[in-house]
Amino acid sequence: MNAIIQSVAQVSDKALAPLKAQPLLYRALQLVFAVAAYAAGIYLVDLATPQARIPVILFAVYFMPAVLRAWLQLYWQLRGDVRAEKPKRHVA
Repeated sequence: MNAIIQSVAQVSDKALAPLKAQPLLYRALQLVFAVAAYAAGIYLVDLATPQARIPVILFAVYFMPAVLRAWLQLYWQLRGDVRAEKPKRHVA
């Protein structure tokens, strides 16, 4: 079983290698995927429980940190890229 998991990990690493070479694009796609999955999940919970709003609210609150984490990773990547390109000014 471990061999199968390691094989899948190697295949996914090879498939994602071109994206990981460009970290900003990789983080942006993660954010888009997280927001799309979050919206689809809310929609599916709403379809499953049309009369009740509590399950939708619970789903939205429970999975909000995943979306926020994807947003923060994109923000930190962008911030790091901007800081790396800024000229360093040292006052002597």
